[in-house]
Amino acid sequence: MNRQALITKLLQTSDKRKHLALLKTHSDLIDLQLAIDLKNTCYNSWTTKPQKTRNAAKSLSVLYRIFPNEEIRALANWVQGIAFLTDGKMENAINELDASAETFKSLSQSYEAAQTQVSKLYALALLGRYDEAILTGKAALKIFQQHKELLPSGKIEMNLGIIASRRGNHAKAGKLFLSARKKFIKLNEKAWLAMCENDLAITYSGLNDFRSAEKFYAQALESARHAKMLVTEAEIEASMGNLALFRGRFDEALRFLELSRQKYEELKMPHQTAIAELEIADIYLELNLAAEAFEIYEKVSRSFHRLKLQGEEARARANFAKAALLKNQTKKAKSELKKSARLYFLEKNLNGAASVKLTEASLGLSRKEYKNALKSILEAEKLVSKTENRRLKLIARWLHGEILRNLNKLKIAERILTETLSEALKNEQSNLAQFCLNSLGNLALQTKDNGNAKKYFGKAVKMIEMLRAPLPAEEFRMAFLADKLAPFESLAKIYISENNLEKAFLFTEKARARTLMESLSVTAAKPHLGAKLSKSEQKLQDVREELNWFYSRLNRDKSQESEKLQLQKEAKKREKQIAGLMRQIESTRVNTAEDNANFRILGNRNDLRILQKKLGKQTVLIEFVKLDDSLSAYVVREGNVDFATNLTNDNEVFALMEGLQFQFGALSYGTHNLVAFVEELKKRADLYLRKLYEKLIKPLEDFIGTRDLVIVPAGVTHYVPFHALRGEDEKYLIETREISYSPSAAIWRILKEKPVKTFNNALLIGFADEKIPLVNEEILALQNIFPDTTSFIGVKATFAAFAENAPYADLLHIACHGQFRPDSPLFSSLHLADGWITVRDICSQRLAASLVTLSACETGLSKIFAGDEILGIARGFLAAGASSLIVSLWNVNDEATGKLMATLYDRIQRGEAPTASIRNAQLEFIRRGEHPYLWAPFVLIGC
Repeated sequence: MNRQALITKLLQTSDKRKHLALLKTHSDLIDLQLAIDLKNTCYNSWTTKPQKTRNAAKSLSVLYRIFPNEEIRALANWVQGIAFLTDGKMENAINELDASAETFKSLSQSYEAAQTQVSKLYALALLGRYDEAILTGKAALKIFQQHKELLPSGKIEMNLGIIASRRGNHAKAGKLFLSARKKFIKLNEKAWLAMCENDLAITYSGLNDFRSAEKFYAQALESARHAKMLVTEAEIEASMGNLALFRGRFDEALRFLELSRQKYEELKMPHQTAIAELEIADIYLELNLAAEAFEIYEKVSRSFHRLKLQGEEARARANFAKAALLKNQTKKAKSELKKSARLYFLEKNLNGAASVKLTEASLGLSRKEYKNALKSILEAEKLVSKTENRRLKLIARWLHGEILRNLNKLKIAERILTETLSEALKNEQSNLAQFCLNSLGNLALQTKDNGNAKKYFGKAVKMIEMLRAPLPAEEFRMAFLADKLAPFESLAKIYISENNLEKAFLFTEKARARTLMESLSVTAAKPHLGAKLSKSEQKLQDVREELNWFYSRLNRDKSQESEKLQLQKEAKKREKQIAGLMRQIESTRVNTAEDNANFRILGNRNDLRILQKKLGKQTVLIEFVKLDDSLSAYVVREGNVDFATNLTNDNEVFALMEGLQFQFGALSYGTHNLVAFVEELKKRADLYLRKLYEKLIKPLEDFIGTRDLVIVPAGVTHYVPFHALRGEDEKYLIETREISYSPSAAIWRILKEKPVKTFNNALLIGFADEKIPLVNEEILALQNIFPDTTSFIGVKATFAAFAENAPYADLLHIACHGQFRPDSPLFSSLHLADGWITVRDICSQRLAASLVTLSACETGLSKIFAGDEILGIARGFLAAGASSLIVSLWNVNDEATGKLMATLYDRIQRGEAPTASIRNAQLEFIRRGEHPYLWAPFVLIGC
């Protein structure tokens, strides 16, 4: 074996015993040159294959034991220092590099001693020991200049530039990087040139010179990929992600930051992985995923503290405070800000100190402590004026203007906000620009200037739409819009005040259940059979299988409570993993909804006319809306849009619903033992249904007449059984008309436009438990109604049976236990024989069913997210493609449900539409004088 073959073997293993065996076997090759070659190999590969560096460190350690030579000792310390760098152990790296330098000095090798300090500068910078790093760098640079060595001189300049950049001195950093770049170009050192151009691009980003930054990022990324420098490639992708974030290009930011994180994780570089996770948390924070960001900040803050990376820890804790604010954890926010401020002080980082003051100002603003907020913003502006960070300056100016607006200092606030808007647009700060537009719109309202208010809010809406459209996943688009609904609502209120009800309705609709509407507008492409899964996709598949195992155990587990709690804990752990993996996978995808989403919203009067035409003469759409603290309603019919204001408020409706549910609770364990009391219980329930009618429907009677109704709920009214409300004529609303429900008018229109299909084949799935023991009988009673029926009951009612057969059914009926999860609504589920079908599972299906009926408890319950987005089982089936959906609002009675379903499907098979069929099935119960608890839980979403 020759020397190179021996080096190759040594670098392939991390086992010191194997190193020892190899070196003893080939003792004829052991000498100083072998140590030098190992060092050179490691030095050239640590940015491409850090594991090789770690293996080289172990080889040199063993080599020194066999062949104790002082120069080999120095080389072993040097390489071990670099290995510690890749592991994130900065203090250990410094100790090893210093030991190497001392040994080289004792051997009168000052040049080699200086070379070890190049790597030491990187470690010192990450630890925030900037002054020490600068002195070290200058001393080494002097030696390199004496030897006229360009390469190490360029490396030192580059590391000194990094220190200047971390302190916010971007102009100084740029000069150092440009000087280093010239040297690397002259030497044709492509690897170091790639790293230098990445640092130069970061500097231009800090100076808001985005065009130059893009140019150098592109050059650096091409070089890194060509040289297969995975570490540098990951660094560049992270930097490009941050640049995209600054510019409001959130889709690009998500993609680049996730690609970077994956590379660091694969390379097993803990400190870089933590930095990548920090950057992902930053974009989650921008997208209002506060809980997800909070969790990451909590984790990485501890990691950085353990690794003693105080700059990164300071940034993590500052943003941790912002996430805590969004979660209303003020005490936690203040604590993290205090820690961050101390660390930034130690770093002598003015940018960081200013960012802390900006967060303090935001805290004061959110708590309406405007004088405290003003004090903080003035301190922040003083700090930021000493830096070169334009972005921070602009954020400070907007906050200053917004605080002054709230203090009614309108003239100066308008000047500041107008100037900041102009600068934000010029500097490509789109997200900040829409904040300024919303502030200016509110300022115009304060001065009774509706014209300018409409102009500013209208521009804010357009900018929000532009920023949101490319986001790749529902979760991101929904969260982003959550805190940006104010301009939509403000425009609606202005147009209502001007009696322009059509425009008011259109702006309300633009923000209503928007993400669900987009998911209905797009048919997701299924992966090709046999297509290779990414690592994240494979892991997702594996974790989903694990989760199903825990679900199946929970289904049948009869053991002690402590064991059940452990199963639930393990299941929730997997649920959290799945949610995280889904975000990782979606981050690198392109949004397929962007192209046609705007086509499907109610965007203009023509869209409204189409909606009104589809409603026809016989149907009215009532869209409830929460404006300020009251519930109002639009009434849309052919030729008219009317508006009824201040009907009631959430508290009043909630109190009545609590009373109604209390009455229903008496019957939740069956009616057989309550025969003597049912009539009295019915009267009490009817009383609450009458009061709800008086609040929500009576004020609209003149608009709706005897027409059929499409109800679009808002807020707490999502839980109201409108079809069961009882009018002054002592009739339930369903007795006088057909009633259906929809999350928005746009969604109703999409569902209405789907082609009408005959119900040729039905898929019936039923799984009984102790709460619903008659499910099997229900399925057996239904399976002869349709000409082509496939049914699965008992142990055959499995997850696989659903997944394999559901896409092909015209009608899908699932009778099983349903569970709504308010803590994690996308893991609300239907319980089958071998596990649970979650909302996430349902969304991944492509259904062609004209009707899906969920004959289970609470299948219609949803968590209502900002913009009246519904998060629950109903969302899953609508997103999967169902045209109409029958779900329940409360626990159902097993026997009554079986009877209602038999009547429903018998009528559907005779050719009745689902809306008419469910009405007629419920009317049979009403004619028999049955309690509403038995017939009213089921509602039809769709047409």
